[in-house]
Amino acid sequence: MEQQNVKYVNKFIKIYPFLKGATDDLLFYTAIDTLFLTIAKGLTSQQIVFLTTVSSIFSLICRATLIKIIKKIGNTKSVRLGMGLLLLSSIFITFGKYYFWILIGKMIYEMAFVFKDMEGVMLKNNLTVIGKTNDYAKVTNKNMNVYAFLTLVIALFSGILFNINPYLPMYLCIMVCSVAFIMYIFNLKDVSKNNILDIEYKTERIKISKIIWVILVSYAIYYGLIVSGQENGKLLIQYELLDIYDVSKVSIYLGIIVSISRLSRFIGSVIFGKVYYKIKNKALLALTNMLFLSFAFLTIGYFTKFILLKFTLMTIGFCIILAVRDPFALYTSDTILKLVKPQEAQEAISYLQFARKLGTTICTFLASAILLKWDMIYVIIVLGVLAIIEIFIGIKLYSMLNIRKERTQ
Repeated sequence: MEQQNVKYVNKFIKIYPFLKGATDDLLFYTAIDTLFLTIAKGLTSQQIVFLTTVSSIFSLICRATLIKIIKKIGNTKSVRLGMGLLLLSSIFITFGKYYFWILIGKMIYEMAFVFKDMEGVMLKNNLTVIGKTNDYAKVTNKNMNVYAFLTLVIALFSGILFNINPYLPMYLCIMVCSVAFIMYIFNLKDVSKNNILDIEYKTERIKISKIIWVILVSYAIYYGLIVSGQENGKLLIQYELLDIYDVSKVSIYLGIIVSISRLSRFIGSVIFGKVYYKIKNKALLALTNMLFLSFAFLTIGYFTKFILLKFTLMTIGFCIILAVRDPFALYTSDTILKLVKPQEAQEAISYLQFARKLGTTICTFLASAILLKWDMIYVIIVLGVLAIIEIFIGIKLYSMLNIRKERTQ
């Protein structure tokens, strides 16, 4: 072990959580995305949903090719390329005068995170160099906390910044990405011998049992509902606010709602981390039922006439969507890794990522089709119906996991 590498990794561990947390998304953009696209860019709800649909399909088509590129260039170059693409996507979304260029920005955004996914592998490899592999969860938790804190703070001030200038949050987004890109080039690298990984994306390598199939289907539907519900739920609240208030007030009120939702996401993750090992597979039933409740609150709130109660119920529904997002991802990945052999773990996770993107594509495509003829509320109602189906799938999976547990005891 070279002393120089040890010194570098110790520095890497200190910097990584902050860089990772600040670039886990286009932070300033996510806080005002629907406002920016509707007010500054003049897009309709159909066009916004279509952006997500097309970019998701594009990501599915290109994923296998991108993974082959990662295999050839290694973790270090992949992560730097991913950060560069994230910066490029923010520029296209900000300065694109036509719908086509904004769409290109969204496609680049999707590609960026395929490459940036190698950050976790880079972290694990570097920790191995200094013999601290067990610190992986500790360091990862730090970057999650940084991300949660930043999104909360940004959401609090995003409405004010938007009122000053609709493009101001986006300029700050580009500035953060630019600084991060420079930091990635000079401060983040995989110094292990496993920098260039042997990543294969072949479905025949792992035997997918019936229980794994159910997990993949459940995850695809659940995450598709989460992504589509978060986007369309936010749009629904925004449009309801615009029917009552002017744009300046809407930007403030929506910023407050987003801030509360970001806080709920942080609290949801913390609470789930503490109770997960106590409730175990019962978490599956709790999370699927809570997802349905989120759409129920949004729907009931929409049809409520009393303004304060209306937006209280809709905010609760929107907050639940974000609160159950990370816990379900943690539960699913933990469960599937317990079911496969250690040498199949990486491929199993790649299946989860594929299922997640497929579910997102299907749900956003469905939402796009509905919006061609009907209002946004019908999208929420249909997503609620799908959430009921997800509950039954969850019950089936819960039963299968319990039967398997009894057989192995």
